[in-house]
Amino acid sequence: MSNLDTASYNRQGKVFHAANAAAASFLAVSTTMTGLILCNPYGSKKKFILVDAGFAYTTAPTAATQMGIAVGFSVTLVTHTTAAVVYNADGSGISSTSGAAVDVSSTLPVVATARRWFGGSIGSSTTHVFMNDKIEGALVLVPGAYAHITTVTNTAVGLGSFTWIEVLE
Repeated sequence: MSNLDTASYNRQGKVFHAANAAAASFLAVSTTMTGLILCNPYGSKKKFILVDAGFAYTTAPTAATQMGIAVGFSVTLVTHTTAAVVYNADGSGISSTSGAAVDVSSTLPVVATARRWFGGSIGSSTTHVFMNDKIEGALVLVPGAYAHITTVTNTAVGLGSFTWIEVLE
């Protein structure tokens, strides 16, 4: 059990959420990524405390897939190709205060590395249709860092989500 008081941060308007609005292809780590990519822009003066990440298959995989979170860092800007919407986690709608850039496709300046594994499938069947990683602050994105949901080798088609807290450095 974590001592991270997400509800307190949420009452302060510091908790945010983003998810795919339609099924996307989640890939193995590369500089050209699709799926869901959370970026803390270099120079933001905020840290993003990751609360959780989720993934749900919308299409049964054709081979075994392992789902996880990859993290990278660069002072070079991420090329944002297709943006996703960032919401306030308190239910008040689209955020105008989050410093995050969230994409369903982007070009990363440096290949991220896998940091956490939280689910997957065995062969072409899905053992778990929905997976959730309760990160609870174990990963933090400093300015210039980015995280994305990743696979090992095979593409997974589905929906991803991230919840995070933004605090000043």
